[in-house]
Amino acid sequence: MKILLVEDDLHSTELLSQLLAESHYTIDSALNAKTAWQYIETYTYDLIILDIMLPDSDGIELCTKLRAAGHNAPVLLLTAKDSTNDRVMGLEAGADDYMVKPYEFQELIARIRALLRRYSDRDTLSQELTWEHLLLDLRTNTVTYKQKPLRFTHKEYRLLELFLRHPQQVFSRSGLIDQVWSAGEFPGEEAVTTHIKGLRKKLKVAGLPIDPIETLYGLGYRLKPAPVQAMDLPIVHTVVSNPLPDETLPQIDKTRVLEVIAIVTKKLIAILPESIALLQRVAIALNQGNLDPDLRYDGYMEAHRLIGSMGSLGFPEGSAIAFQIEQMLKSDFTLAQSDTAMLLQLITNLEVSVCDSSKSATPILSKSQPQPHYLRQQQGDRSKVMIVDDDPHILNILRVLLERWDLEVITLQNPQQFWQVLEATSPDLLILDLIMPDCNGMDLCQSMRISSLWQDLPIVFLSAHSDRETIRQLFIAGADDYLSKPIVEEDLYTRILSRLERRRQSPKIFSSNIS
Repeated sequence: MKILLVEDDLHSTELLSQLLAESHYTIDSALNAKTAWQYIETYTYDLIILDIMLPDSDGIELCTKLRAAGHNAPVLLLTAKDSTNDRVMGLEAGADDYMVKPYEFQELIARIRALLRRYSDRDTLSQELTWEHLLLDLRTNTVTYKQKPLRFTHKEYRLLELFLRHPQQVFSRSGLIDQVWSAGEFPGEEAVTTHIKGLRKKLKVAGLPIDPIETLYGLGYRLKPAPVQAMDLPIVHTVVSNPLPDETLPQIDKTRVLEVIAIVTKKLIAILPESIALLQRVAIALNQGNLDPDLRYDGYMEAHRLIGSMGSLGFPEGSAIAFQIEQMLKSDFTLAQSDTAMLLQLITNLEVSVCDSSKSATPILSKSQPQPHYLRQQQGDRSKVMIVDDDPHILNILRVLLERWDLEVITLQNPQQFWQVLEATSPDLLILDLIMPDCNGMDLCQSMRISSLWQDLPIVFLSAHSDRETIRQLFIAGADDYLSKPIVEEDLYTRILSRLERRRQSPKIFSSNIS
């Protein structure tokens, strides 16, 4: 299933995208209505999640535009605005469901599945897809063969689901890329061949009598007819009318979810001073009697974003304070110089609430920080981290910090030698500077994401540029994470070690790519 997430809060977007990816959904994300519409006109989506407040439009207006253009994909409004009037307007605009931030992820995933069950394959209303004794359960996003569970990578699962949903359809490689890969990914067609090879190999190991995927040379791939057996299950089962009970939902790995939330929480705390500074500029301008509409709107949008991200990441008090600030800065609220003291007090309360919550919370490293040799014991060898930066001082600092954790560190100051060193060392993670002489780290990242050999290698950017647009462009280019200069040791360990642990736990696909 392919989902478009339209949300202008970068942190909420990253958190929700990672959590939904854990449930085998392909996620495209857009930070504004213009980008969202370009995606909608280019790709086909099974579900669209819309925030009401967007920088360049209104989510309700975008929903109305969708329906007027004939797009029938279900729409879930996800927003901090919870008035009855907003709900009514959203539903009358064509939305199918409405959820208020902060939300519980388990409830959100249940609502998403309910919408997808209601809309997907309306002619058949399938909740199980089968081929011979192979069964893909859409309720739990699991695959079994003769009742034995099979494990696939995200891309392999999506390819199998697509073939089972459309057994007679021929898919070209470019068509499969549109359906299975996110819009921010730029794989070559050889990536399709690699993942289908991996899928076929796992199905053969599972015991399937024949290869279920047929190659039509010059055209693409399609599902072969299943072997005829007297006791075969029907290809499609009719969905029941009652909602699925909670126990049928897949059990989300709570440790994994907490890890993701902890990482994103650190990001939120790291940029909170910027949000506070913006809100303080609004208060100062108000006190001086020269608060212009643009600055007021910027403060309003910043407070609006904080409502959802802080509430979802475990700062309910901060979320409530941000809501009060948002209400004060709404364009229809009469704001006077006499309100400056109240606004400044709310801003102070916001900052204090996050600081207090951060002090009381246990840092992620104190709970799960690995002991030396941890990664070596699990993998049989030390994990390799390659660092590319034109500043030799940064390279030396990073080497010292990471080698303390028994990581093998490869440093490269001259980016012109990047591909030679990369191929010679085959690292487990890459730390990449953004701006270097005669080289742009973003270009290198994009080149890696279209290579079947390196498209899954974790890439963490390191840069002194930390503005919102730069970070957004980095994630679009294929970055997995971002570290700002100057380096914070605790943040470095949290990001790097968690990425290496995820890579250790994920299925190894590089050997099949290289072969």
